[in-house]
Amino acid sequence: MRHTVDANEMPFAFSAGTITRATEKAVLLEVGPDKYWIPKSVIHDDSDIWKEGESGVLKVKAWWATKNGHS
Repeated sequence: MRHTVDANEMPFAFSAGTITRATEKAVLLEVGPDKYWIPKSVIHDDSDIWKEGESGVLKVKAWWATKNGHS
């Protein structure tokens, strides 16, 4: 049996940035001059960063990126 991957399960990767703030439900990602509040519930399992103070590539679920104009 062959497993097919739903495109909505694939991650969308933001350019390298830094998580500068975090709340119980979201993180603030800064990529250059741009800032994005990202719900923690849409951060993809393959993301390189998760917590405040971390820098790298933040990956989110593709459906959320598309819905919010990021893909």
